[in-house]
Amino acid sequence: MKKLFIPILMVASLIGSTISVKAQTADEIVDKYIAAIGGKDNWKKVQSMKVEGAIQVQGIEIPYSVNAIHMKGSRMQGEFQGNVFIEITTPTKGWSQNPMAGKATLQPMTDDELKTKIDDLDIQSPFIDYKEKGSTIESLGKDEEDGNEYFKIKLTTKNKNESTYFFDTKTFLVYKQETIIKQQGQEIKMAVKSLDYQTVDGGIKVPFKVDQGQMILATKKVSVNPTIDEKLFTNN
Repeated sequence: MKKLFIPILMVASLIGSTISVKAQTADEIVDKYIAAIGGKDNWKKVQSMKVEGAIQVQGIEIPYSVNAIHMKGSRMQGEFQGNVFIEITTPTKGWSQNPMAGKATLQPMTDDELKTKIDDLDIQSPFIDYKEKGSTIESLGKDEEDGNEYFKIKLTTKNKNESTYFFDTKTFLVYKQETIIKQQGQEIKMAVKSLDYQTVDGGIKVPFKVDQGQMILATKKVSVNPTIDEKLFTNN
């Protein structure tokens, strides 16, 4: 009986600890992630940001910049062979310009396009105060990729946008984000990898390389809390 009793106790203990861990895993991982990127206090001080870099695609580099004010507006702009590419997002409207896709001037975004962009106005982090923002998180266990192990957490925002984040089990930094977006009536799965994290002004850590598969956004400079003219977020 004793031999049987000990394994049963071990199994019961293991099940109990597993249930306990699952109940708190998502929030624990998120807390460690926030600490890894500089901490909540530092990020809450970030009200504006300017990013300068280059889009690398098919051996070509296209200079670009992003000017953003937290929860107010964002403008991404690049230029290639005299063609100017622009994407503007605000809480209520958005516009895009892409001469190579037949948009020679700023054109309004569709509701679906705006819905996929609007959560990006949160330049601090979607995980900071996520409950207050109306978002929810759910642990999806672990996964392995490229020889590394990752925690998987699904984030659902109040706008009903869903993304699955892969957190490195050693550093707790986000390695990859998978999102399903709607384009021209079709659902498309996007995977974005965040690499080369560096600490910038204000003690916050951001990825300087964002791999979107067909193109890479290589950051060269990040300015924290610069003065940004809100006129950049209009279609004038």
